Amino acid sequence: MAGCSNSLLVLDPSCDAIKKKGGFDATFFIGSVADLDAVAISTTGEVTGFTFAATKGFKKVTGKRLKHGAGVALAAGEVVNMRTQSFNAVLYAKSAAERFSVEALADAVDVFLVTESNAGTFEVFGIANDPDGRFDNYGISTTAGDWKYGVTINDDTSIAMTFAGDLPNAALVFNEAETVVTNLATLIALVV
Repeated sequence: MAGCSNSLLVLDPSCDAIKKKGGFDATFFIGSVADLDAVAISTTGEVTGFTFAATKGFKKVTGKRLKHGAGVALAAGEVVNMRTQSFNAVLYAKSAAERFSVEALADAVDVFLVTESNAGTFEVFGIANDPDGRFDNYGISTTAGDWKYGVTINDDTSIAMTFAGDLPNAALVFNEAETVVTNLATLIALVV
């Protein structure tokens, strides 16, 4: 029986990679995978653009700085190894409209999001860099939520929400060569 060859690459991280800051900005952009017509992904896994169907786009979600977190865990499989991507959002809502927005997020299925990291990169969760080009066969969904109301005046009243899903890759990077200002302008232009 012939074995499969591995596609191994050299990894010699820069000082920036070794000293990369953790955490995320207060704002992230979320969209439905089903609303995408195309995703441009380079051979190295960098997302360079999103094309939404007419009248579709991102929703902008804002919480507090240094509250959102994320992780990726390897899930070994019989045929292929998957990466379980998870993004843990901390949200705030008081008005009926704000609470209604949170309820919509709680029912999210097959979504993706882009968020600015404190390291200056824009991380893309929920988009597959599938060798077959099937980005639309994946996504992340809401898997947990915890609404806190508190007991005393200074108690935490945030809403913790986790979006997770199995993909063939870890989180991707969005437009690495562009500045933060340019990337934010690009993402904001896609908000509907």
